[in-house]
Amino acid sequence: MELRGLASFIMWRYDDSGKLIVDATANNNGIFVVDLASSLGATQANITNMSTAPEKVYGSNAVAEQTVGVIQPSVALAANDIPHKTYDLYAGLQEDAVNGGMAAKSGLVTTGGLIIKSTDRTGKVDAYIAFPMGIYTAGELNLQTNQQNPTIVHDALTFSPQARASDQLVYQKFYSDDDKFDYEKMLTFIANGYTPKA
Repeated sequence: MELRGLASFIMWRYDDSGKLIVDATANNNGIFVVDLASSLGATQANITNMSTAPEKVYGSNAVAEQTVGVIQPSVALAANDIPHKTYDLYAGLQEDAVNGGMAAKSGLVTTGGLIIKSTDRTGKVDAYIAFPMGIYTAGELNLQTNQQNPTIVHDALTFSPQARASDQLVYQKFYSDDDKFDYEKMLTFIANGYTPKA
């Protein structure tokens, strides 16, 4: 299936017990949809290391068997303008109730999940790549002076998926033309603790 463009990506955070956090930074039952309406558009979801390299095991002058290791994907995300409080929480910062602002401290991680949405070449079939578990970290920040045209820095995050403990799921693909596909059902399956809309 040929994918064309990045329509949006969906993020959520988990608490220490692995349940979805529902708070004011989300825009739908605990999930935050990064799209044109919320963040002036998603600009990048670059997924790497989605497969593993076979490792050959030799014996009696031949390849006796082949094994594969653990999938270790990584996703570089970017958007034009994620609201700053939402972005900072996903980047691993904590609100300073005494002095104000958002503080970055060593050892703080934001655990959550991610779903990336694209469409096929016809524009009629939506494709979703869903990661139920992983950690978010801040992307790089390179501020430069404005010149004749303003210098714009996009919001960047890195998502590092890991296997979900309950079923070892690393990622799953969904397609809107699948007879069994239902958007709310997908969210309920992928985002632990999500309450589907009635």
